[in-house]
Amino acid sequence: MRRFLLFLVGLVGLPLAWALGRAFLDGLAAGLASGATLSPGCLAFAGGGAAMAALYFWKGRALSIFYVFGHEMTHALVGLCCLARIHRVSVRETGGFVELSKSNLAITLAPYCVPLYLLLALGLCAAARSVWPGHPLWPWAALFGALTLFHVLYTLDALFTVAQPDVLEYGRLFSYWFILAVNLFFANLALPAVGLTAPAGQAAAILQRTVGAYGALIEAAADLIPSQRTP
Repeated sequence: MRRFLLFLVGLVGLPLAWALGRAFLDGLAAGLASGATLSPGCLAFAGGGAAMAALYFWKGRALSIFYVFGHEMTHALVGLCCLARIHRVSVRETGGFVELSKSNLAITLAPYCVPLYLLLALGLCAAARSVWPGHPLWPWAALFGALTLFHVLYTLDALFTVAQPDVLEYGRLFSYWFILAVNLFFANLALPAVGLTAPAGQAAAILQRTVGAYGALIEAAADLIPSQRTP
């Protein structure tokens, strides 16, 4: 019964994922039109991402051990936040696992949604800025771009090259929908954070696209219902 309900949630949530994706593309297009993407920070971010993508497609899974470590540490850290006890942690280049005293949706799917290394880099950047406010930000932007692509590429690799028990636990449709929606939500938050859009404008775009997506779904469902005609 739980699997069926989760399947329904994932199915009903598909328009939300679509809306988040459209809102992100809208914000990105607005940034391109305004020329904001030509700033040193944005160019450095794009350069860092391109460098990570080139490394991934050139060397394949050369950084797999770092992904596996971050993946399992995310399980463990979210588990601690949920008051779970850690019994055992195993990290190898070919895979790993964490044994916890309990599990839930957040613990199970967090590594696919939370870019741990990127969050650590953001924290280090904030600490460095507090000590040395005037230092250039473009090296950090390049690092952020590299770590963003690291999260995206290695997460996709983990999801589609190995049968992940984390995904199977909650069903493929729900798990893939949840992972996609959360990552797209963070991507929408990143646009105003780097100055491509205004926070209020991006929030309005998300709301507009979400209302439009579900409105179109309701209209399509109504068209499938035969109308009652009176003689």
